[in-house]
Amino acid sequence: MSPVAITALFLSLWEIIGRKLPSLPQGPWPRIPRLAVAVGSLLLVAGFGAQLLLLAYQAGHDGVRPDWVSRTPFLYVDEAFPFGPDHGLISLAALAAVLAQMAGFLALVGAVAQPADTPADAAAGRFSSALAPLVAGVLAVLALWSPAVSSGDVFGYAGLGMLGPHPFERPPHFFTGEYAAVFDSWHLRPTIYGPLWTTLNAAVVSFGTTFAGKVLALRVFGLVLLLAFTGLVHVLVRSRAVTLAVLLNPMLWLQFVTNAHNDILGACLLAAAQIFIVRKRPALAVFCVAGAGLVKFPFVVMGAVAFARQGPRRAFGYAAAAAVVCFVLSAIFAGRPYLDALLLTARTRAAFTDPVLNEIKLVLSLATLAVTAIILLRGKYPAFAGWLYTGLAPVMFPWYLLWAVSYSLFSRTLLLATLLSLPLVALLSDDVYAFDMLAFVLPAAAGLWLLWSTRATPGRLRPASR
Repeated sequence: MSPVAITALFLSLWEIIGRKLPSLPQGPWPRIPRLAVAVGSLLLVAGFGAQLLLLAYQAGHDGVRPDWVSRTPFLYVDEAFPFGPDHGLISLAALAAVLAQMAGFLALVGAVAQPADTPADAAAGRFSSALAPLVAGVLAVLALWSPAVSSGDVFGYAGLGMLGPHPFERPPHFFTGEYAAVFDSWHLRPTIYGPLWTTLNAAVVSFGTTFAGKVLALRVFGLVLLLAFTGLVHVLVRSRAVTLAVLLNPMLWLQFVTNAHNDILGACLLAAAQIFIVRKRPALAVFCVAGAGLVKFPFVVMGAVAFARQGPRRAFGYAAAAAVVCFVLSAIFAGRPYLDALLLTARTRAAFTDPVLNEIKLVLSLATLAVTAIILLRGKYPAFAGWLYTGLAPVMFPWYLLWAVSYSLFSRTLLLATLLSLPLVALLSDDVYAFDMLAFVLPAAAGLWLLWSTRATPGRLRPASR
């Protein structure tokens, strides 16, 4: 269950029925001097390094791991393994590291975002912009070097890449040596990725001659994609603050370079689709959205809302065209084995999940499709609907929060706020830490926020007498 998506559903439905979201207290952006920028850069780098070192410590000290885990090329933290008695303390230490990151991250981005009303403000903004490439370089080195990962997907990518153009087949005794030491005990799950990703993944993995080398190649590919995404966002938004919020975002470096998740490729294609729409070339945007769907199917649904400002008829037409192109190319290049893998994965997850949660998941997915249709019909974007799309994921994992960024690029609402919130929200929604209370806090907070917005005033309680 995704508390983030459920909360977003509450807030989106509130807007769709015509109610105005309550406004948050607003004030001027706090003045950030050059000294705060310098200290912030150190906090960001130190906090990110501390988080990576803590992951390495957690892998060896937080609970018991199967023997095959010790044969993976990097230290491995996974929520599937039972945690130890110190799990709560480790989680609090991770929270402290992320809060330090957030303080530095906000200082660097805030120095650029603040109005340059005085020479000191302008100097702080220039200083932050000048420091950004250096800080990003250090983050890149740390992300590539990290001795630990907080997801085993990158190991699965390496194994799938070795299967080459036939990632749906499992030839007996295919893996040997160091690969067999892992995959003989940890069976590769059926491939749920589209043919665009499996083809690129096989090419990238081929550059590594060892298991560790293949993981490093995937990390380097993630680095390239993150820089490409930064460039695409800059072209689309033309905001230094937003560009820095992508480039210096520690959550993006962790999930898409260290853990090398493939969602960043879909995000790049959706950003490119939005650029083509802005430049009035929607046909090219159709192929970009279809390409994103050839990484993961949910990107087709998310990408559909990119066309919402084209008018209902054209919006549905372009969205349908992208879906058809994606389905046809998937059938041609992946075929029945891909469909079987998707269906098997869905059935398997359903079998191991509480039936009530399965029903909630189904309702959430249908609600997401309905909200998408309403957006295309009305041409209006509910502010928080981007977070709703995380409900399309089979299980809520922190890297899916990037989907909300793609939506914000389409809607141009809450883009900077979404980027700035990613490190903390990702940590709190990550099952490798002990923050399960988020499942109750977020929807409850949203409900109270909406309830507060409807508070009665004396004039509303009773009409004035005549």
